[in-house]
Amino acid sequence: MIYRLFYVVLFCLLFNDVYAASSFHESYDTVLNGINTFMNEVLFFKVFHIPFIILLVAFGYVFLTLRFKFLNIRMFKHAFAILCGKYDTNHHDGHITHFQAFVTALSSTVGLGTVAGVAIAVSMGGPGAVPWMMITGFFGMSAKFAEVTLAFRHRTEGQAQLFSGPFQYIRNGLEEFGFKKLGIVLAAIYAVFFVLSGLGGSVAFQTNQMVSILSGYSNWVDSHPWLLSSIISVLLALVIIGGIRRIAIVSSALVPIMSLIYIFSCITIIAFNIHNFGYAFKILFSSMIDFNAVGGGVVGAFVAGIQRAIFASEAGVGSASITHAVAKDEEPVRTGLVAMIEPCFDTMLICCLTGITIVITGAYQTGVGEGILITQKAFETVSSWFPILLTVAAPLFAFSSVISFVYCCEMGWLYLFGAKSVVIYRIAVIIVAFFSGLSKDIMAIANIGGTLFSCLALVNMTALILFSNQINDEVQCYLKRLKNNKIN
Repeated sequence: MIYRLFYVVLFCLLFNDVYAASSFHESYDTVLNGINTFMNEVLFFKVFHIPFIILLVAFGYVFLTLRFKFLNIRMFKHAFAILCGKYDTNHHDGHITHFQAFVTALSSTVGLGTVAGVAIAVSMGGPGAVPWMMITGFFGMSAKFAEVTLAFRHRTEGQAQLFSGPFQYIRNGLEEFGFKKLGIVLAAIYAVFFVLSGLGGSVAFQTNQMVSILSGYSNWVDSHPWLLSSIISVLLALVIIGGIRRIAIVSSALVPIMSLIYIFSCITIIAFNIHNFGYAFKILFSSMIDFNAVGGGVVGAFVAGIQRAIFASEAGVGSASITHAVAKDEEPVRTGLVAMIEPCFDTMLICCLTGITIVITGAYQTGVGEGILITQKAFETVSSWFPILLTVAAPLFAFSSVISFVYCCEMGWLYLFGAKSVVIYRIAVIIVAFFSGLSKDIMAIANIGGTLFSCLALVNMTALILFSNQINDEVQCYLKRLKNNKIN
């Protein structure tokens, strides 16, 4: 462990030399803009002025919700009972409990995508993007349930390292349909996008916003961002080397703390601005369907809301299925039901509070910057010291999100290249984390991350729709056994 830490510090010092001796950070931003332009032109072709990927994901959310007959409402109480440990036992195979799997997966989603991401959605699509995020979160619960249930059904058994994920059920599922070669190809494509999304999506976005919020409290730190990037990179390396058990332990401690701090802060801000609540409510829902509203009207709000909701909740992306696949249980449906609660919490609660906070304070109209700086401006409406709470909560959001998502992406790397080379991916994570902290172009980083997540959702959602009958069969069998009290 000590020599690994030494190498990380050495890397960071070398990065600082490059940063100080040249305009590398400017070149990094130029590369980001080039990648962003290419991905938008190639992957986001539009149908009726709406990107096809967004339309497919939206259709998949609604289709799965109807296919399972609003399971996200009918079984919510039962799902909560499972989460609270009613069915926990040490006799089942697995590495972590349902609660640990829940908070680990949740820490991947309740990151700065629910704080800065909402501000970016409002900047891109206007206040109307917030209600679209809420609607997406509701229907996204069904997608989260479907992918986790399917992954658990296809997880490897009897091995030291339990393993599953979209690449597993895409390959196995298409093979069962007689399309083995197609399954291999699509699973590999998904795994490649998944590995890239960890770097260009989660790591880049979260570390950039961590540095952005922390550097605002010291002129010296603001002029030396490499220091914060170095510290974040070192801490990141120490945790991800420990694997899923260490990540679960860290997440179990961070998620409840940061969530309570942030929820309390948002409620306080709303209370201080309660006289504007009616106006804010009107703005949120009128601009949701207003064709002439800021950000492109209803189309801009729809696209921004769904895209940022995908990034925030990761419903349909498939990442949560990797974490929940190692839970101690033997029931795929039961595991899926636990995962189903996540979009309700991260998108329908946290994102909703963030959106109301930004709109009720008028922070999105102040022109203070982008991303988390807008949220910070909303916090300043209470008191000059109140943003300190955001400064405490935001890095916890971001750090827990990065470590959880990086673990999931490592499984994609393992699927493609095997365990011996995983250190290469970890080094790449540290390098991207460092340089993303130095970047000043948060919109390019956010757009790249959103595009990569949408591509993941495109492949995964297609698979979920294709395999929806298998998932529904699992649901019907589970409900029948539950009714007859034959569930252990």
